[in-house]
Amino acid sequence: MSLQKTREFMLREKMVSLTDKGEIRNLENELLGTFRGNLIKIGNTYRIRDLDDVPILTIQEKIISLRSTYRFYKGGEKEDDKFIGQLKRKIVSIKPSYWFEDPNENRVFEMKGNIMTLKFKILKDGKEVAEIRKKLWKSLLKNTFGIQMSPDLDDDSAMLVLGIVIMLHHEKEENRN
Repeated sequence: MSLQKTREFMLREKMVSLTDKGEIRNLENELLGTFRGNLIKIGNTYRIRDLDDVPILTIQEKIISLRSTYRFYKGGEKEDDKFIGQLKRKIVSIKPSYWFEDPNENRVFEMKGNIMTLKFKILKDGKEVAEIRKKLWKSLLKNTFGIQMSPDLDDDSAMLVLGIVIMLHHEKEENRN
């Protein structure tokens, strides 16, 4: 699948859309996949899909929670046996602080930097595995941001990072309104 053959992505948001949706592209601006949320914003569900419209990753926003929490599932269904882990936000902090934990609540990824300007790094075991920036490449269009991942990141982790970045972008948009 072409979505998993690269570690450098551009996420482009659709400007006029009733749903949160966008495209996942490579540096040559070739379409690799899409992401989309529901029209109804309460308990939103996002899906990352390949070019054949097959869901690779499903992310469910937890409705009743003290903190922002997103549950990640492999594929298109929200079933317990497909559960990969959760993205969580620290309840009280001056600067938003996020991490991703596996089903056993072990922290796998931590985010460092400024989430609200989409300029941050993702760390795994204290080592940087991805960098996210609004202007990572000079040719970026408006409402596009870049993700550069470590080449040694495995396919499943790369898809998780992609999902994490899309959810953090969603958080930024929600907090702006």
